Amino acid sequence: MFTRRIVLALAAAWLALPLDARAHDLWLEPRGETLVLRYGHRGGEPLDLDADRVKTVLCRNGTAPAADVRRASRAAPKELRTPFRCDVASAFLDGGFWSLTPDGEKNLPRNRVPDAVRSWQSKQWAKWVGARSPGAATPLGDELEIVPVGDLSRVRQGDKATFRVLWQGKPVAGAVLAIDHRPLGETDAAGECRVMVRASDVESVSATLKRPLGTPEADTLTAEASLTFEVAR
Repeated sequence: MFTRRIVLALAAAWLALPLDARAHDLWLEPRGETLVLRYGHRGGEPLDLDADRVKTVLCRNGTAPAADVRRASRAAPKELRTPFRCDVASAFLDGGFWSLTPDGEKNLPRNRVPDAVRSWQSKQWAKWVGARSPGAATPLGDELEIVPVGDLSRVRQGDKATFRVLWQGKPVAGAVLAIDHRPLGETDAAGECRVMVRASDVESVSATLKRPLGTPEADTLTAEASLTFEVAR
């Protein structure tokens, strides 16, 4: 009963997020010798991706420092493709400011929407990890980032895996972890949460964190991050 109450509370908190913040995912996944950044609902038809909002694409191979390959990445209406495959990579999409009005959501800051009921700033990060990479658990340095705890290369469908969520480089409590928009747990004081892997091939875990802003542009910051990896077979 106690576990059920926790899950219901997490689901309520998830649904309370602004629609734009919880409706669409951002993820990186392998395609041949490249990685592809997509937006929408993973497993369904990708939505249009505004490549101009993708500010960085970090790529790290082996023990070399991460490099920003955004300029060398190729944009298409529904994807952004890296020039080559990376052991670990991440992309940052600046969603800008959003305001909720009686007529719906507007992609504008609060100080430009006189009838705004509430407002938020949206930031999204998508991360890919080669599970067998020696640097799989080494952070890239994103403002919000998910890192695996333990050997991700041994995790199979149905196994539970622990993930640590970092906010500005430090473990953060209260981030909601989800798979396929289903909230599965909340990070503890160590920034960790253990969830069950559901996919048989490629899994994507997401984390959502809200922080107060209280600026003329927005009331809160809604930050989201995903971590995608190949599941062991």
